[in-house]
This record gives sequence, C-alpha cells and structure tokens, in this order.
Amino acid sequence: MCRNLPQVDIVYGYANMNRIPIDAFVAAGDKGIVHAGVGDGSLARPAVEPALIEARKKGVIIVRSSRVGNGIVARNGEAKDDDLDFVVSDTLNPQKARILLMLALTKTIDTKEIQRMLYMSCSESDLTDTVRSD
Repeated sequence: MCRNLPQVDIVYGYANMNRIPIDAFVAAGDKGIVHAGVGDGSLARPAVEPALIEARKKGVIIVRSSRVGNGIVARNGEAKDDDLDFVVSDTLNPQKARILLMLALTKTIDTKEIQRMLYMSCSESDLTDTVRSD
C-alpha cells in the first residue's frame, strides 16, 4: 500500500522578500515548510520571520536551511530556534531537508524528534550504525 507523503514546500529567502508564499503554503494545508535562507539560514526581516512564527503556531513544522552551496545551519544561530520551536537542517541542503521532513512527518510532529532525525541523517557514523542494526 502506497501512502501519500505530507505536503512540504521550500521557500527561498532573498532581499525584500514578502510573506505571500509562506501564507499561501499554510493556506494550502502544508504540514511543513523548509526556509532556505541566506548564509546560516537567516530569516528575512521584517516579513518572513513573523510569517514563519505564525505558521508554526498553526502547527506547520518549520525547518531552517541554507541556500548556499555548503555549510552548517547552527541551531539557535541566526534565530532562536528553541524559543520558536523551529528545526534546523544542519548540513542538509533544502531539497534533502524537504524529503526527510516529509518522511519524518509520517511518524511524528514532535519537533525535537524531527530534529534528532535530521541530525542523525547528517551523521555518517549514525547512518552506518542504523543500516547495520537493520
């Protein structure tokens, strides 16, 4: 039996961005949004950060990621992730973070557990241990 995956979309950050795409994805029933910010997953202010906070309050899981080629999106680096109940992608690009969030949402909506899953996917040794234990 094939199960439909939850809807998760990516919003790319840029200068003078407005909140329209975030509001549209929330209105469409997205279960998660991956925000691909500049640098360390920065949230464009003043429009984007409040829109993502409102989306999270409505139950949408928010993952901060980066649109740059590589690097780490540090938890509580560019945003107060713990206070906002956001998840970070660590070293995953937005596309990989989206797929993993879709899969994670088939199991849980707990952001701490989703964060653990994303961290685990970034750790080669954890992945090797998981594969060997299966």
